[in-house]
Amino acid sequence: MDTECEIQTAFTFRDDREIRLDFAGGQITSDAGLLPLREFDHRIAFTDSIVACLDDDRHPSYVKHQLAELVIQRLYGIVAGYEDQNDAQLLRADGLFQLIAGNDLGDPLASQPTMSRLENSISATENGALNDLLLESFIAHHHPPIIILDVDSTDDPAHGQQQLIGFNGFYNQYMYHPLLIHEGLTGAILGTFLRPGNAPDAESLLCALEPIITRLREAYPYAVIWLRADAGLATPRLYSFSESHRVGFTVGIGANAVFKRRSDDLMQKAVTQHQATGEKAKLYDHFPHQAQTWEHQLRILVKVEAGPEGTNRRFVVSNRPGDAERLFNFYQGRGQAENYIKELKNQFHADRLSCSRFEANCFRLVLFALAYQLINLFRRRLSNPALQRAQVQTLREKLFKVGALIRQSTRRFWLHLASGWPYQRHLAGALYDIGVLPVPT
Repeated sequence: MDTECEIQTAFTFRDDREIRLDFAGGQITSDAGLLPLREFDHRIAFTDSIVACLDDDRHPSYVKHQLAELVIQRLYGIVAGYEDQNDAQLLRADGLFQLIAGNDLGDPLASQPTMSRLENSISATENGALNDLLLESFIAHHHPPIIILDVDSTDDPAHGQQQLIGFNGFYNQYMYHPLLIHEGLTGAILGTFLRPGNAPDAESLLCALEPIITRLREAYPYAVIWLRADAGLATPRLYSFSESHRVGFTVGIGANAVFKRRSDDLMQKAVTQHQATGEKAKLYDHFPHQAQTWEHQLRILVKVEAGPEGTNRRFVVSNRPGDAERLFNFYQGRGQAENYIKELKNQFHADRLSCSRFEANCFRLVLFALAYQLINLFRRRLSNPALQRAQVQTLREKLFKVGALIRQSTRRFWLHLASGWPYQRHLAGALYDIGVLPVPT
């Protein structure tokens, strides 16, 4: 709508005063709470590191928007919930996004076609460097005695004719089949790997893991590294690889006739216990096993359940010593990694891989992961326990999404925030938490 046009109004619900509308309120934003995040980003040089991974080969004579401006516009758009490339048309006139990208008020940011050219200019080498940045950002901000590698694959439905999409029978759709590696204790993403839709679950797994584990060993020579994965990734090569890299693994494994026969006595014991008490019975055990394709014996952990809904048994293969129940509970902790993936896909919308080029979609996936990584580092810095545990949607509602009038003078930007905003203390606390970090020199 033309902002100069007159709005015809006929409000009748107030009989004491007339109500008028116009578009003359000035530069007003709904995302003023992004300022603490941008300051945090600046102090840890996060987007600067992203820009350093990219090669800007545009001719300077034709460059209107610098690479750093493009990265900030796209990255913070994702953080604020504007996940589509088309949202660049909405954000280019927003004063807050102009401010955090380094522009003056009224200086438009990049359009959707400019963003499209950026995404389609990214090479495999640049995507590799961005993936390395995920790992390096974890190393720079964490000093763990124990590192848990949670490995999982997920589906990313196709959006038309795209390179290397394929039909996946398990998901019953045309899709990409990304592989994601998280650190289980912190939620940090250590790597994203886009694969064709028909790729088996374990395809490229060892190629993805080897550089990550090598770098972690270099950064944390005394740390213990454990790996968790579901049955779709259970292969003899993974077991041998883990042992050669001194990684303790607990990996789900499918039931077979041998496993069932060796756990029948335990199941009968659980059924008897349930019948005697009326309560659901859970029992754990382990036994050694060596399949023909395994280099040596490994432990099979078994969990059996008997209750009103019937019986169930599950198996895990492991090279770790210790109590079977404790190890099984550790394995089941990988459910938290599924929550990390859900946040990445559902709240950052990392399934919007709709470019036609495969490398462009690789860039999109790693950029969504970098937005997630920035939020993960940021919330761990906050002192407010509720915000430390908050997913990005809650951070948007209670921190980022606040209306403000923005004014610019010769020396200052002024942001006048909504007086009645109920989360003022959250913003003040976040600014204090970030303010204690060193300022880059």
